[in-house]
Amino acid sequence: VEIEALRLAFNTGKRHFCALGSVKTNVGHLDAAAGVTGFIKTVLTLNQGCIPPSLHFEIPNPEIDFENSPFYVNTALKEWKNNGSPLRAGVSSFGIGGTNAHVILEEPPPLNSSDASRSHQLLVISAKNI
Repeated sequence: VEIEALRLAFNTGKRHFCALGSVKTNVGHLDAAAGVTGFIKTVLTLNQGCIPPSLHFEIPNPEIDFENSPFYVNTALKEWKNNGSPLRAGVSSFGIGGTNAHVILEEPPPLNSSDASRSHQLLVISAKNI
């Protein structure tokens, strides 16, 4: 159900360009902590520039139409490079108790080297100017 909803939402016409991942395959069922764990995993993925594999994946559920979707299950560690635009990833957490959430994360812009005249630098950031 979740994959079909994502397929409908991301109906781009392009095929097999978006890797799917899950924390469940790496650390098991996490219940209430699944969403925040997926968030942390995705932040680390963006930071490291590598997409971790979904472990133990062999055969997809026959109800999921991967052939006609933008998604694929990533089964090996894969380098993730941007092609001129920032890397973006979505984190979905659909809980049985009704706590459903989806957030889109984007890699930060490259850091400019700072002036070596100061031992500490001030980083001013606001949601209003992003």
